Amino acid sequence: MAVRLLMKASIDQIVDEGGDIRSFYFKPEDRGHFPPVPAGAHTLLRVAKGMMRQYSLCTPPGDSRYRVAIRLDAFGRGGSRVMHEAARVGDVFYLSYPQPDFPLDPDRPSYSFFAGGVGITPILSFLYALRGRACRIRLCYFARADGAVPFEQEVRTLCPQVEIFNPTKNRPVNFKDLLRGSRDDAIYCCGGTRFVAGMQQAAEVLGLGDIHVESFVSVVKAGYLGEPFVVDLPRSRHVLQVPSDRTMLEVLLEDGVDIDYACEAGVCRSCIVDVIEGEIIHRDQCLTDEERRTLMTPCVSRGRGRTVINSL
Repeated sequence: MAVRLLMKASIDQIVDEGGDIRSFYFKPEDRGHFPPVPAGAHTLLRVAKGMMRQYSLCTPPGDSRYRVAIRLDAFGRGGSRVMHEAARVGDVFYLSYPQPDFPLDPDRPSYSFFAGGVGITPILSFLYALRGRACRIRLCYFARADGAVPFEQEVRTLCPQVEIFNPTKNRPVNFKDLLRGSRDDAIYCCGGTRFVAGMQQAAEVLGLGDIHVESFVSVVKAGYLGEPFVVDLPRSRHVLQVPSDRTMLEVLLEDGVDIDYACEAGVCRSCIVDVIEGEIIHRDQCLTDEERRTLMTPCVSRGRGRTVINSL
């Protein structure tokens, strides 16, 4: 299994931000201070044994703690429910070093940020990083349908000219119309799947090229995922069948394999396994060409025929 360094931390404060979003402030337990956080970085939080989730780090400058904001998703995979329903001040968790997968270009003269719901969190870190710099900043913040605007006061302090769009108050917004005012800007977008896809499509139609987006959602659709294959676990002497409508990760977890996972999208590197033998059909977005010779992400990637892995 791939090795990942995790830091021991405890919850120091929990703040209700509104709109089913709570901020969790963590303080270090195994060191004097946390490593510095680049703007746009996220952390992998071990919510429970075998369950890791990705959250953007959005701690204000000067605060030595790590802050993550978690929206309660009643229909999600369970991580947010654990944090909202069971986590208390003083509880100990493990989280990764900052992962700088959504970096900010610090030298642009103008920026346009588009945030949907809890997608405002990495944008907050960008706003803090750019505070005091001689650049033009545009922020369009799309609140959820319940009318709540989490972090509203913080956002307005950092970017007084923010445009807040609320489904209960505003008419439907045309993304192309919004993007026309950002043609010369560095464009960053974070939010739900449909929100990000809509922004990308509008940018493509306008010929704006690639925009910077953050998404932890799998591009592999449910249903038929590929040809069935066999995964062989020499240590346990188990031979598992992976059908065409299930992922290798699901089958491994069902068999009791101790494996971390988070995004289930081939992005976060949480579930990487060592491959001893067999052909790999890679679908990840995180491994290098060299790593793909001996590693795979079972959340999205598949084997062909028989795949032998080094499991616990």
